[in-house]
Amino acid sequence: MILTEEQKKGQNVFFSIIAEAWENDDFKKSLIKNPEKTLEIFFGRSLPTRKKIKVTDQSDPEFLYINIPIKMEPEDQEPEEKKIDNFSCGTSTGSAVTDFESLYDSLRGIYR
Repeated sequence: MILTEEQKKGQNVFFSIIAEAWENDDFKKSLIKNPEKTLEIFFGRSLPTRKKIKVTDQSDPEFLYINIPIKMEPEDQEPEEKKIDNFSCGTSTGSAVTDFESLYDSLRGIYR
């Protein structure tokens, strides 16, 4: 999937939050307890979103965590011609598999 510049910025923000939580237990505890306030302090400004933020600690390696995102409405989805053929990663159901080891390695490399 090709990311827009806005999506890349959002991904970088997301990765910086994860990296800080991995490195700083106090930040992680605060993020779980009061995510909006913690993120406002972390970024030094008010958050642009009016949505609530829910943070869960999914760092126990004995569990496989599954996050169920918001179901997109048909008008929010990309037109068929813009979808990338290999997004399904070779599965017949169209589901994608994330290489979490590579994701974590890239996070460590970017935000240390």
